[in-house]
Amino acid sequence: MNVLDRFLLKGKVVVVTGGTQRYGYYFCKALAEAGGTVILTSRDKKRAEEETAKKFSKKGQKAFGYAMELAEDDSINEFVDTVIKNHERIDVLINNARFIPQMSHYKINRKELDKSFTINTVGLILLTRRVVEEMKKAGRGKIIINISSIYGMGGQDPSIYKDPDPNISLDYSMQKGGDIAYTKQLATTLAEYNIRCNCLTLGGLGESTHDPYFLKQYNKRTPLGRMATGKDAEGPIVFLASDASAYMTGTNLVVDGGWTAW
Repeated sequence: MNVLDRFLLKGKVVVVTGGTQRYGYYFCKALAEAGGTVILTSRDKKRAEEETAKKFSKKGQKAFGYAMELAEDDSINEFVDTVIKNHERIDVLINNARFIPQMSHYKINRKELDKSFTINTVGLILLTRRVVEEMKKAGRGKIIINISSIYGMGGQDPSIYKDPDPNISLDYSMQKGGDIAYTKQLATTLAEYNIRCNCLTLGGLGESTHDPYFLKQYNKRTPLGRMATGKDAEGPIVFLASDASAYMTGTNLVVDGGWTAW
C-alpha cells in the first residue's frame, strides 16, 4: 500500500461532536475530504443538518448532521442508536463538543459550573462508553480521539489579556487536563479490543473577533508567532483517524505553534 493511501478514510464512519463551528468544522471538512462518512453533531439540528452537513454533501462528500444533547442520557443513546441503524457502525469517535460557562476568576455561578461538567466531562464519558459498546461488537480496529487544549497542559497566562480580570473558565483547564488522562486510561483498557485512543491538544484558533491586544500578546508568546488556523488542525485529525497512526495509542499529539515548548 502506498503511504499516502494509509491516510484515506474511505469506508470509515466518523462521528464528530460539536462539528458545526470552530475546530469542529475543520475536522469535518478534512475527514470528508479524506473520504470518510462524517457524522457531525450539534445541539441545534438545523445547524448540524442543513447549515453544515449539506455544505459537504453538495461537494459530493458524505456528511450527515444530527442533533444531540450531551447533558441528556436519552439524547446520547438515541443518537448512537440512530447512527448504528442508519450507518451500521462507528469506526472513529472524535470528542470535540464543549460548553464554556461565563465566569470571572473565582466568581463562579454554580448552575453554570454544573452544566459545564455535565456536558464536558460526564456527557463525554457517557457517549464514549456507549460508542465503545458498539465498537466492541464490531470486533475490529476502532479509534477514539479526545480533543484537549494547551490549557489542559498548563495554566492560563494572564499576561496576554488586556483586562487584568478576564473571564477565565477555571473549570476548563481541569476538564481538558482530564481529557488527556482519560485518553491514557482508555488506551490501556481498550487495547485488548483493538480500540486505539489518542488525544489531540490544540493551541488557540485565530478569529476576527479577537481583541487586538490579546492577539498581539498571544502571537508574541508563541514561538511560531501566530495563532492556529483551521487548516493547522486538518492534517493532524486525519492522521489520528487513519491507518497512518496504526501504532499509536495513549498519545497526546500537541499542535500549538510551540506554545507549550517554553
